[in-house]
Amino acid sequence: MNKTFLCAAAAMASALCAPAAAPAEAEIARFAKILREPVLPASDRFLAHDLVLRELSAADKAADDAWRALKSRSEYDEYRAAMHRKYVEAVGGLAFERTPLNAKVTGKVARDGYRIEKVLFESRPGVYVTGLLFLPDEAKFKPPYHGIILACGHSADGKGSATYQRGGVQGALAGFAVLVYDPISQGEREQTPGGLCCGPHNRYGALAALLGQSTAQQRIWDGMRAIDYLYSRADVRKDGVGCMGNSGGGTMTALLESVDPRIVAACPSCYISSLREVCLHCGPQDAEQNIFGQLTFGLNHAGYILLGGNAVRMHCCFKDFFPFAGSRETYSVVADTARNCSLGTARYGITDVPGPHGWKESTRTSSVQWMRRWLALDASTPAVDVEACRRLDPGFDDKKAEHGLDGAERYVTPNGKVKLLPGYRSIYDLLKDDLAAAEKARPARKPAELAELAVRRSGMRPLESLGVKPSAAGSPRSVDGVTVIREVYEFGDGRKVPAVTFLPKDKPRGAILVVDDRADRGIHRARVAEALAAGNAITVADLSFVGETGGMRYAFYGVKNADEGPAVMLYMLGRSMVGARAEEVVALADALKRRTGCKVAAVPHGRPCISAAHAFAARRDLFAQVQCVRSPEGWAQSVRNSTYIPFANVVNGALLDYDWLDLLK
Repeated sequence: MNKTFLCAAAAMASALCAPAAAPAEAEIARFAKILREPVLPASDRFLAHDLVLRELSAADKAADDAWRALKSRSEYDEYRAAMHRKYVEAVGGLAFERTPLNAKVTGKVARDGYRIEKVLFESRPGVYVTGLLFLPDEAKFKPPYHGIILACGHSADGKGSATYQRGGVQGALAGFAVLVYDPISQGEREQTPGGLCCGPHNRYGALAALLGQSTAQQRIWDGMRAIDYLYSRADVRKDGVGCMGNSGGGTMTALLESVDPRIVAACPSCYISSLREVCLHCGPQDAEQNIFGQLTFGLNHAGYILLGGNAVRMHCCFKDFFPFAGSRETYSVVADTARNCSLGTARYGITDVPGPHGWKESTRTSSVQWMRRWLALDASTPAVDVEACRRLDPGFDDKKAEHGLDGAERYVTPNGKVKLLPGYRSIYDLLKDDLAAAEKARPARKPAELAELAVRRSGMRPLESLGVKPSAAGSPRSVDGVTVIREVYEFGDGRKVPAVTFLPKDKPRGAILVVDDRADRGIHRARVAEALAAGNAITVADLSFVGETGGMRYAFYGVKNADEGPAVMLYMLGRSMVGARAEEVVALADALKRRTGCKVAAVPHGRPCISAAHAFAARRDLFAQVQCVRSPEGWAQSVRNSTYIPFANVVNGALLDYDWLDLLK
């Protein structure tokens, strides 16, 4: 969709849109120069980003303090039970029907001291999960075995990675049945649209969020069904399992052990740090690592360790991009809480090793030892000797060590792609089903009802509560009778929105507000000239994370937009970039209407179209019309087309109630 146009007041629209004499090139060029002059000091370039980071950091620290404040086992049990309920709700729920797994073994491979079975099952109807099950030599270890699920990190190979297969080998040689399974969009589980690894996780995450779901929800469910598969086997015990994994697999280990009571021992590697340190040093990570509103109820990295009540050992690297300082701080929170609440301090541990991010022989070995002690309850297992584990790493090469299968031998499916199997359904297909159900269930709503839903879902706050104070950035000046006013709109939370307003010689016939997702205000020079020629006032402003406020500390997985990382941080705080910017549009429109006496024609370009629609719905008294340029497609159409959309365009759960285009009707 290139353009969405709404005239809420036809007479006003006619006046605003009336043709005028074409401005001269010299006049247009002069306006470009004025628009491009900085309004804010250069020191404010990163202000918007840093304000969100500061809020997230304070919430993360408060979550740590809440755990430390618990002083008894009863307080701990009550607190984590309440958090567990909120956690499950926040990921979108885990009440899917436990449909038949339709499990099958598609191949078997014997190795020296262990064997491998190629496993295929369905976590939901048509949603195929591929895995390699590493089993002990029956001559040495008699079944039934203690089971472990091994969650893979972000490798395109998924379970086929030598790093993760090596963990399966080590577990099997120690007497465990270890299921290494492919995550969605990794290994053999390429989805539609195509692509592997982090990008598709984020694509799905933003679309799922529109329906109140999440990548974490789908990933957790796959892990829970992997445990179901282990429990379905006669050669695996049913008295609890272990879970271990690295990087993205460390994430899933943390998420799973904190939600599934069947996990009794867990070893997350190269993930646990603290949200504030991660966001400070490298920005928020991919979609499954971020839960909507999690910091509003205290769920942070310490929470993942403490929530499940399991025996958990953290594995960390000194030079990881998940900051080691955060790992140490989180471990201290865990240790303090365990001591204060009589949880048994021996049930928590940390193995820290030199080097950069990655699952090493040291941390894999430590993980297997932890499983022997707390899953197999082998009291003869010595405590993890961290120094001895560290000595295993120099010169070790996963690919040269015994690691299972290589090449096409790793395939569970005939062609290495689940999407070629009969009855295959992608996770995007499931979203389309859920969208259809949501649209069918939606009642017809009046504009006032839609406005109330839009305000609540987006997190918009009333203008009077925002503490907005406009201040002049220099004295107004006159250019051939046109008054130019440069202003900063400072909000009570510290946000600053720079704006340039042009007033015609005579009383304005109308008022126009232009906001864009591009950095150069000067590109609107011709629109300014045309507006003034038609006798209209016009304001051109940079919303947060655009132009003068668009300083980007970190790229969010290669996304070039400065607003994506902060949008994800707001998501963890239970808010939305859409709502934050809608507040700014309302404040700008209110000021322009007060100045001119005219209702405002909003002309948003790109991503701010969605915020302008929310502003219009919430405060129709301020707006004459909304004219969207380079408009994003409707949310429902994005889900139907499996379109990539940024989190900056997302309002969590909105499609359960409305599409953003509905707000313009």
